Amino acid sequence: MILQPVRVYFLMVFVSLAMGCAASFPEVENDFEQNWQPTEFKASAYVIPTAPEALARRIALVRQARSNIDMTYFSWDKDLVGLLLLQEIKLAADRGVKVRLTLDDLLVFDEKWLADLDHHSNIEIRLFNPFSSRKTGWLGRVVDFAGNRSALDHRLHEKYFNVDQTWMILGGRNIGNAYFGYSTEANFFDMDVLFEGDILNAFAQNYQMLWDSELLSPISAVVATKQKRRYAHFSKALNRALMGGDEVLKAIDLSVQQLQEVTYTAITAVPVFDSVEKLDDSQPYFRSRLEHLLSEPLDTAEQVTISTPYVIPTRGEFKVIDALTKRSVEVELLTNSSSSNDSAFVPATYEQSREALLDKGVHILEYKDRALNDDHYFHADTYYHNKTVILDNKLTYIGSSNFDPRSDFLNIEFGVVIDSASFARDVEHYLKRQQDQVFWKVSRNDDGNTQWVSGDQVELKSPNYGVIHTLPDWVFRKLSIELEL
Repeated sequence: MILQPVRVYFLMVFVSLAMGCAASFPEVENDFEQNWQPTEFKASAYVIPTAPEALARRIALVRQARSNIDMTYFSWDKDLVGLLLLQEIKLAADRGVKVRLTLDDLLVFDEKWLADLDHHSNIEIRLFNPFSSRKTGWLGRVVDFAGNRSALDHRLHEKYFNVDQTWMILGGRNIGNAYFGYSTEANFFDMDVLFEGDILNAFAQNYQMLWDSELLSPISAVVATKQKRRYAHFSKALNRALMGGDEVLKAIDLSVQQLQEVTYTAITAVPVFDSVEKLDDSQPYFRSRLEHLLSEPLDTAEQVTISTPYVIPTRGEFKVIDALTKRSVEVELLTNSSSSNDSAFVPATYEQSREALLDKGVHILEYKDRALNDDHYFHADTYYHNKTVILDNKLTYIGSSNFDPRSDFLNIEFGVVIDSASFARDVEHYLKRQQDQVFWKVSRNDDGNTQWVSGDQVELKSPNYGVIHTLPDWVFRKLSIELEL
């Protein structure tokens, strides 16, 4: 399901058109969340260096799990990687490990293959803010959304993987072939970090608070399954996914076998969590807390790297970038090119924002739509999905937020700010080690025209994004749906 985000955005646009109006940005007080107090932890962190290793680490941790596995994801695909990892998790549950899985409901329909596992005595699966519609596909979701937009517009966007309260993986990846380089259709370039230490307690408390809330519903309450044969739907889906998957299975198995002992970096870290009150007031709790935490470092910063898949202004402005560039801070932006973006709507805004950002002096690297990323087992269409900020090669943000209006005002997000020059270097190396192969360097040439440069190749128009997009982009801009993106 490579085009999941496109389907999500289509849903939102369809509803906006049907209702005849666009969502408006909520008003935010100037001192909002200024009293929030951060808590600092000592911890150990490891930047997982490849997509295949990111999957292999999860499998290895599940195989050595002894007591519990807690997970949260926005999406979990019904493909080889998604089902294989669930099978490993089921085997852990068979030997007594307690498993809890929280999923956002936007992309969960009548998923009997998933609901099957909830019948296991050691597995509980709950859905965040569930829709009423199940069997009517996107049409049912559109009708459901139109009738209850203010509630259903809020989605759970966290990505969290905790094993035995000893190891935790955070990053931007959901679960599926495309997030680990194993899709033959399209793959995401993303990043995961493995953590040990007391910081896990803070994330466990955040998980428990959400687990105990009324925002989650057991999947068994919304997806009915009959257990004529135990796990029949799951087994059928798994067997179907395994058919013809020998090559990928061997590659995954080899990645697990070749795992080396982790070399951790000692860090100081501050977790930042969203508030479920956002579902009632649509206030930017997470964004405000993060900006409060980083206010002093940003005021003195000399160099800032911002990595996000979706560059969307809030009310037409990039306030943080503007504040930085006015002080002549060197700002570097890593993002999708218009042709590599997995949303059909974001490029309509970005095509205009790019010029404004260049005028501000921002250095831009755009990910190629057919990047030959050696992180991926299969080379196909490529999307950029990483969410990171690095300040002065010392402070690093890792988390789920895209720093776009939807992340700020609608989604439930979290992240962690890490103080370590060594860790920051590892993250920057991960992001840019293949810069010449996978990114376009966007700048202005001597004539003042925008150019895209990669090695000896120079383009004077947005690569692989042409006239065919002009009319759709114009329509999308007229919709004024920035808050929904």
